Amino acid sequence: MHGGPERVEIVEVRTPEPRVGEVLVRLRAAGLNRADITIREGRFAEAPTPIVLGVEGAGEVAALGDGVSGFTVGDRVVINPMVVCDECEACTSGRDSECPRLQVVGEHFDGTYAEYIALPARNIIAAPEGLGHDVLAAGIVAYMTAWHMLKTKAQLQAGETVLVVGAGSGVASAAVQVAKALGATVLATTGTERKEEQVRALGADEVINYRAEPDFSEAVRRLTGGTGVDVVHETVGRATVQQSIRSARHGGRLVGMGSHTGSVAEVDLWSIYRREITLIGCHTSNRGEIAEFLPLLASGALHPVVDSVFPLEKAADAQLRLDAPERFGKVVLSIGG
Repeated sequence: MHGGPERVEIVEVRTPEPRVGEVLVRLRAAGLNRADITIREGRFAEAPTPIVLGVEGAGEVAALGDGVSGFTVGDRVVINPMVVCDECEACTSGRDSECPRLQVVGEHFDGTYAEYIALPARNIIAAPEGLGHDVLAAGIVAYMTAWHMLKTKAQLQAGETVLVVGAGSGVASAAVQVAKALGATVLATTGTERKEEQVRALGADEVINYRAEPDFSEAVRRLTGGTGVDVVHETVGRATVQQSIRSARHGGRLVGMGSHTGSVAEVDLWSIYRREITLIGCHTSNRGEIAEFLPLLASGALHPVVDSVFPLEKAADAQLRLDAPERFGKVVLSIGG
């Protein structure tokens, strides 16, 4: 069942029926995510097979299960893919990421590469006006992740300096914007001159081309007067984590999530111990954080970067684009008319 993009197939399945407390969404767009490739390749043991891929999606309410209020058929909505028990102490305290029964759309059960999906009403978000389905599908997960990492976990403060590593990805491009919105000075790394320009356009104050300067931590120290940055936003993994550690100032924080270049890395422990670096791990986010950044998304202060849009029937080609070095921002599937 696992393998390359050729394993992605379009098949007919029954339209789900919304159960008590659920909303049936007619999907119009799905955002691609690194998790889609990880699952397709068989590197995520928790995923069932076969599975409909897709963590991110946006569309309209098609039907309401019993007991659902606050939505009407036809409402434009976007999905929060983090499905929690809503009963444990973590959930009742708003700390969704700590729920021991947390499951993710498109990872633990069928996802958004589909025309319809039924989810608990608490996972359905009213879409801000003026944003198209493609932008909505590209926006929520990237920004909820970046917001959780930088504001909630790293506790980024106005006036601090941030390094965003690999700023061409969906989450990292969102992190550049989030850091600027929080009042930080932003340094970023990327791999081409074209991407340098694009990252600057997102608000980065300094951009380092890691192909021209493979030891990007040296460039970071040069740009910070020899001290390093307060916070490093790290989502690349094995290929960059040691350089990211060395880019932090004495007493700095590295906040990490994601590891598409490898989840196992060899690091110099003394580079952490002697400079008292704090390593902060992240996974998913909390529902309350969406309410914090959604007004910025609605106002345009945060603007999702869409690299390309493919029809659902070309999902395999879309995954190839997701893996392409020249990609900048999110890849999206358009579903239906």
